[in-house]
Amino acid sequence: MRSQTLAMVLAIVGGLLGLVHVAFTPLAYADWTLEALWFVGSGLGIVVAAAANFVGFQSSEMGRQWILTAINLAMGCFFAAAWLVLPGPQVIVGGLVFLGLAICSWAARRTKAVTS
Repeated sequence: MRSQTLAMVLAIVGGLLGLVHVAFTPLAYADWTLEALWFVGSGLGIVVAAAANFVGFQSSEMGRQWILTAINLAMGCFFAAAWLVLPGPQVIVGGLVFLGLAICSWAARRTKAVTS
């Protein structure tokens, strides 16, 4: 499977993970509290990071691949930090998705550098 195709699949999975996170906010929090705001904000952050990958992998600009690599590594660190306080399967899935996206963006950047 090509790196770009894998990245598109992972970006879609990441986006769905973020949307589910946002959708679960009313179920997890009865009232609009600071914790609920952080919960929905984390879900939106996941959606935005996944959308950046979905759009960025369709571009051939080298600078965008650097940005995607940075976004994906940051999200991977976010999920690693989340594991410390909430070791659940959704955290593993999110971490693996963004680790996979980081590898794909790094590989795409490296491939484009070699062919240029």
